Amino acid sequence: MEDLQAFSRQLEELLDARRDKLDRIELPKLKESFKNFQSSFIGLNAVLHKKGVLHEDPYKYDLKISDVTTPSDAPFSESEKADQMSVRASQFEAYLEFLNNYYQFSCDFLTMGRIKRLLALVKYFNFSLFTETSTGTNTRALAEIAGIVKKGTDQLSTGLIADSVSQLDKASRDILGRLQDLTDYHKERYKLELRQNVMPGLPVSADLVILRRDEAIKLIKRKFAELAPDRPFYPELVVEALLEDFSPDGPALRAEQLRRFAAAEEKKPGDAGEKSFKVLLTEGVHALSAASFALEGAVSKLGENSALLSSLDQGLGARLKRMVRKIFSPEEKKLFYQVDFVDPVTGARATKALDFGGFTDETDKKTRFLASLAQRGGASARRIEGMTDDQTYSFLQRNIEELQRSLRVLAALEDYFKSEIHGEAQARAKSIHVEMTTIKGAVIKANQKKHEYVAQREELEQMRRLGIEDLAP
Repeated sequence: MEDLQAFSRQLEELLDARRDKLDRIELPKLKESFKNFQSSFIGLNAVLHKKGVLHEDPYKYDLKISDVTTPSDAPFSESEKADQMSVRASQFEAYLEFLNNYYQFSCDFLTMGRIKRLLALVKYFNFSLFTETSTGTNTRALAEIAGIVKKGTDQLSTGLIADSVSQLDKASRDILGRLQDLTDYHKERYKLELRQNVMPGLPVSADLVILRRDEAIKLIKRKFAELAPDRPFYPELVVEALLEDFSPDGPALRAEQLRRFAAAEEKKPGDAGEKSFKVLLTEGVHALSAASFALEGAVSKLGENSALLSSLDQGLGARLKRMVRKIFSPEEKKLFYQVDFVDPVTGARATKALDFGGFTDETDKKTRFLASLAQRGGASARRIEGMTDDQTYSFLQRNIEELQRSLRVLAALEDYFKSEIHGEAQARAKSIHVEMTTIKGAVIKANQKKHEYVAQREELEQMRRLGIEDLAP
């Protein structure tokens, strides 16, 4: 009995330390992996929508989410595939958004019940075996739909799909590993609470456990229901606790538990340098690539607004101005708009002439460039791999600033067309609010990676000034 009490005390100390590490280090990493998973799926979904093999979910705004779950996995006919997968992909994306916005990544919140739901969500599509011969209905259907794009001539979209699937596979593996660590913690904490709160006072012995185990489980279940009626009862964990405490192999099983959790808390060699600084910068660059489709969509909508405004501007005065301009300046083909720019620091407004055609041409080039950054192994990616840390930092900073300038122009044009398109035509004008939100999200994430890089470099420099060289990567 004293051995069991000593084991419980040791295990409790190790579990307390494990919980602290999970809350401080592991679960923030889990949250980051889920954000990467969501970002990669949004990228995949965007390509499939752009190529027309998936379409908007008509019931998207009817979905009411109160907790994480999974879309349907019911079978469907071949003729229903595009419709069903459009709805399921939309719902899958919505559940990921809910998870990343409303879930608390802590040991207390992520109970075994919630972990089970997270596991089901991550496994809904099997991105490790993302093939048209997959045994999973949803994985196979989505792979078939992606295959339609791959069989086409658009190599850029094919590369983006391959990269998104690769990133989803990587993120899902990381998520599953971290959820397994969290599950192990909860299982041992559950068994420890059984030993501390439920089993004391019960007539449980080695003979009862070995000869009449079902009876022992019933005794524990009855008391458990009295003490914690709202908590789930896991008979398989009760059996593990009984075998560890009362079976002939108990001492060896308990020693293994202590060894396993003690080893988990030991610092692994090279942990401090496990993540190189340049990885943070390349992750920031990759985050910017997520803005490519949103930027393309925004420019396309603004082009439609420009055409709409031009169709409305058919008065006699406008026609005369265009005629005079054509006679005296035949080379003048540019389209300028007088738009208001807002200073992001002072809030002051300034009206400037914007070359709309020049902006759209420049943005089209930027869109193609950002999309190329997502192609791992492509020319742009190889160029970044060959850069030094300082060169990569400058590259990331420059592209963040360029996207921020593009956002200011997009916002100015959004306001301009809203103010210039009047009457019934306003209903036909396109808003780019969603696209700007996506671009802002990409810029924010890239900035976060840049600041993480700066913070880690400063920490390393401080350690070196203190004479601590071992932690350098």
